[in-house]
Amino acid sequence: MGSVFAYSFSAVMPIILLILIGVLARRTGYLDIDTLRKLNRFNFRYALFALMFVNIYEIESIHNIPVKTAAFVIAVLLILFLFGVFYSRFATNERFRRGVLIQSAFRSNYAVIGLPVSETLVGASGLQLASFLQLPVVTFFNFMCVLTLSIFSDPEAEYRYYGEGPLADASYSEGRGGVIADPSHDEGGAGNMTDISPAAPAGEHNTGMKRSRLAKILRGIITNPLIQGLMLGLIALIIRNILPLREDGQIVFSLQRDLSWLYSAVKSLSRTATPIALIVLGGQLELKEIEGYRRELISGILVRLIAAPIISFSLVFLAVHLGWLTVTPVEIAVFVAIFGSPQAVSSIVMSTEMGGDGHLAGQIVIWSSIFGMFTLFAIIFILRLWGML
Repeated sequence: MGSVFAYSFSAVMPIILLILIGVLARRTGYLDIDTLRKLNRFNFRYALFALMFVNIYEIESIHNIPVKTAAFVIAVLLILFLFGVFYSRFATNERFRRGVLIQSAFRSNYAVIGLPVSETLVGASGLQLASFLQLPVVTFFNFMCVLTLSIFSDPEAEYRYYGEGPLADASYSEGRGGVIADPSHDEGGAGNMTDISPAAPAGEHNTGMKRSRLAKILRGIITNPLIQGLMLGLIALIIRNILPLREDGQIVFSLQRDLSWLYSAVKSLSRTATPIALIVLGGQLELKEIEGYRRELISGILVRLIAAPIISFSLVFLAVHLGWLTVTPVEIAVFVAIFGSPQAVSSIVMSTEMGGDGHLAGQIVIWSSIFGMFTLFAIIFILRLWGML
């Protein structure tokens, strides 16, 4: 039992400590909002791009890509989405909060917290698999969030409740809601949207606003550095696998061998991505008043941290029992990362800009990030106790 506790503790504590460093740096003034936003943007555009490229490129063969595992993960996420649609009907009477709560059922902070969890649990093999699954998972997250928030939106509600939102003068990216909602954060921000003056009749612009937001978010997915890094790594992997071999059995060209100076720099940059992301996440945490949506907040946190992992791993165990899926500790570690991580920070931006309750989304991110460290520990402890990790 002691060894299981030590294993679980060692998996979670490095993440907690890096987040706490961010909290302390913000509280002591070493990192302010503007610095955090710039650091976050740099990390997203360069370091996470490099991390995605390196992890895909270092897969030994294109035949090692786990397509079946990816398909299973998407199927589970779709079931979580449907569960979110169902439970949100009972969790709130406000339409602009339903989309936020549906997100909490399936959208985790996989890029920021999930990747280090995978690596800590099973090493480089876990990080490699987790990186490959970024491509389908991130695409699914963004597509389903666009769909959800397009259906369950009320741009005027944020203004009526809080005096701010897409119809207000200021942008949510200034940090309201308790998190610096930089649109370039974690696994696919929505990008800046064009606001409409509160003096303009909202009804006249409603259709145009939705189309504009949808187009910009879809464009944001395509131009997302994580997606671009994954695609570039995949292309490089395919090219590497079709290149002819030399007499000594080595391929005629290799980035590691023939451009070692460039590859070494890219790999060094990739190593900074995870610690910077966790420090920035800690610097963003700021508790706000939650009166007015306490019930929705509690339900969102419970679904994200408890219901979603239980449903997901029940489906994993069922698939294994029926012979549909074969898992090793590597797959289990990545499932922990995908299904057990807190709410994604970028859900705040997408919620606000598409007419959802950005305040509720922000508080779900904050509290799920805090309590998520305890639930992650519990999930890892149980799975280790059962011999699955």
